[in-house]
Amino acid sequence: MVDSVFCRKVKTVRFLDKLWYFARIHGYFASQNYNFWQIIIVAYVILVPNFVTIISFEFQLPFIRDMEQLSENFYMNMSVLTCCSKFLIILKMRPKLISINDLFGKLDNVGLTAQQSDKLQKEILNCNRLTTFVTFWYWLVSTTTAFNASLSNGKILMFNVWTPYDFQQSPWVYWITLLFQYSCFIIVATQNMTNDLIGPLYFIMLRAHLQILIERIQNIGWDPMKTQDENYEDLVNSIKDHKIIMNIYNILQNLISLTIFIQFADTAIVTAMQLLIILFYAVNFSQIIMLMVSSLASIIEILICCYFADSFTEVTNNLVNAIYSANIFDQSRNFQRTAIIFMQMTQESKVVLAGKVLPITLVTFASIMKTSYSLLTLANHMR
Repeated sequence: MVDSVFCRKVKTVRFLDKLWYFARIHGYFASQNYNFWQIIIVAYVILVPNFVTIISFEFQLPFIRDMEQLSENFYMNMSVLTCCSKFLIILKMRPKLISINDLFGKLDNVGLTAQQSDKLQKEILNCNRLTTFVTFWYWLVSTTTAFNASLSNGKILMFNVWTPYDFQQSPWVYWITLLFQYSCFIIVATQNMTNDLIGPLYFIMLRAHLQILIERIQNIGWDPMKTQDENYEDLVNSIKDHKIIMNIYNILQNLISLTIFIQFADTAIVTAMQLLIILFYAVNFSQIIMLMVSSLASIIEILICCYFADSFTEVTNNLVNAIYSANIFDQSRNFQRTAIIFMQMTQESKVVLAGKVLPITLVTFASIMKTSYSLLTLANHMR
């Protein structure tokens, strides 16, 4: 039985409410053009939390004495450089991201059933919950690292970095330095959260709209109250909405392709280095907890993206079956011809590629984890 259509307005762009809320901390704003103060915030984030943090790790390299310090410095260098690179790429592409909102607005204008409206609202809520969860998890990484440093009686900072002064000269110098470092890493962690979640959140909502479109296509031709001309109009409107979804897909593909490729390489190396320190160099329980939380965060970074990109690809594979499930044979010749062309257009799976080379799927995620294990074994032999 075909559900009746209700004019229930849904604003899909609300799935980014929490993301934009937290992203203000590091200079992402939901506006096409930045005002003076927003530019100042972006400049501060680039120069202080990013540039100063990178310099502090780079300048420490000549003072490294053993494999443990090299492992820690290397994976943090990789993490901070990766985070900064992704930040600058997405900052440049931000206007294109915001332009997607208009495309989602066109999909929202389609008449939705109560069930379809509830589905979108549920996904919007899930997106905001996921954003909050990942944000606090990333903050937990910085917090546990700062807590581990605070237990050292002023001997170590969050990480073994270069400072232009002796931070151990007095307690107040130490605590001011530690708090400054902690504030920088909270901003970097929030920045990393935004970089990592932009792709998955968009694909969650894109998948939801595609599932609704598939449901609409399956119902075409089965309403006895509609004429053949009305059914043909429904088919044409469905093709137009599919084109909008594919336009969003293409924008996201170009946007996250490079950032995810960089993250894949970073996760494989960083996870291996963190596990190496846990297994052979960790000296106390708090350090082990800190590194385990950090390792899990590194894995979550790519797992979320791989899962939801893979899920979107799986839904695109159902389009041809959806067209075939419509009542094609009782329609006009024009309808049948258009439906066949539409089938041919949707036969190819829409696989999201990292670096336009690696498919962003759960299989790729498993391969990266295997690569990380291989790097861990290699590093252990070099120890």
